[in-house]
Amino acid sequence: MEPKLSESVGDWLRYLKNSKADTLNWLAPHEDTLLSILQHGLNWEPEFLKSFELLTAVFPYFGLTLSHIKQWFPLLMDALLTAQDIKYVDLQLKVFRWLGETYLKLGKPNAARDQFLNVLERAETRDINDLKVAVYIGLFKLQWFDLRLEITETLVQQALDTARLVEDRALQADLFNALAPIYARKTETEIALGYGQTAFAYWVSVNNYSGIGRTGYVLGGVYVYLNQLKGDRRFLRYAMTYLELAREALAHTDDVWQYPLLAYQQAVIYFQLGDYGSASSWYQQSLNEAESLNSPHYIVIAQHGFGLALSKLGQFSMARRYLRFALQYWEEVQNRYEQAAIYVGLADLELAAKDKKLARVYVDEGLAYVEDIQDANMQQFMRQQFQEVIDRGGL
Repeated sequence: MEPKLSESVGDWLRYLKNSKADTLNWLAPHEDTLLSILQHGLNWEPEFLKSFELLTAVFPYFGLTLSHIKQWFPLLMDALLTAQDIKYVDLQLKVFRWLGETYLKLGKPNAARDQFLNVLERAETRDINDLKVAVYIGLFKLQWFDLRLEITETLVQQALDTARLVEDRALQADLFNALAPIYARKTETEIALGYGQTAFAYWVSVNNYSGIGRTGYVLGGVYVYLNQLKGDRRFLRYAMTYLELAREALAHTDDVWQYPLLAYQQAVIYFQLGDYGSASSWYQQSLNEAESLNSPHYIVIAQHGFGLALSKLGQFSMARRYLRFALQYWEEVQNRYEQAAIYVGLADLELAAKDKKLARVYVDEGLAYVEDIQDANMQQFMRQQFQEVIDRGGL
């Protein structure tokens, strides 16, 4: 039965309850209807609780999976204001968590961090374990873009201990998936693979395409990083295998936000294989898809990679432009690790352009940022990147 514009929140909750579909993509044609119904219900106290239940059911699909942030963000604020008016603290915490996820997608790490920490503090006082795990996941995802919150072993252990108290294995798998790239960047790759492969095995066991796709992408990234550390191209074959599994799985989903990341990872693999033409094409595709989603943090990593590939192709002017675009973003969020990485790219570019003096300037500027990187392993890795440029250019 097709839902009609005149039907109520209760009707939609019933449709959702009785739906036999594995995904919510059948809702897509009715997005405007749901927005209209929820805008009314979330601002009318007698309908608020049912409207919030409906928002809980559909926001993750429209707001997070499809990245329709502009349309759905106002409803989060409506829900928050009404929940505050009627003093429903648990509902407020749910909204705060969604706001954190939304700010993360909007490329606003400061706002995301503030929301996550706010929810974590309040969830701990109310002992809401599943919400605490969800917030830990958000904080760990945030670490890729914002290094100002140090992810300590104590914090990780708190998250793992809390996850053991939650029966939701999917939430545990999401936690492992969020931890894997953190440990990869810290060069603790065995731990990263352990978390990633545990999450991947769970998603395969329940035939969850979205989970398989997300975790396949993460594992591909870990193996790419392993090749960078060890110079063993076997790891790139493993990365390609997981990337293909991710692409195949995500073809069964509406996770459009993942497409720029798949293209980005493909580009990275080609870059490490030395096929800079193919890498450039995939970085360009990643950038185009990220821009279509208006996703700042996906845009910046594609700009960075595209700049590096163009530099290898001798297109120095355009390469400088894209690297500078990326540097501006990393300066805004004060991510010293990524700022230093940009300076590695700029130094390598000027070395290729036969300007050793400017290359040395970029090396010195970049090494100053390295001193501000908190994690010792990440700091050492970045020093090695600069030393390779110094040795190669006789700087």
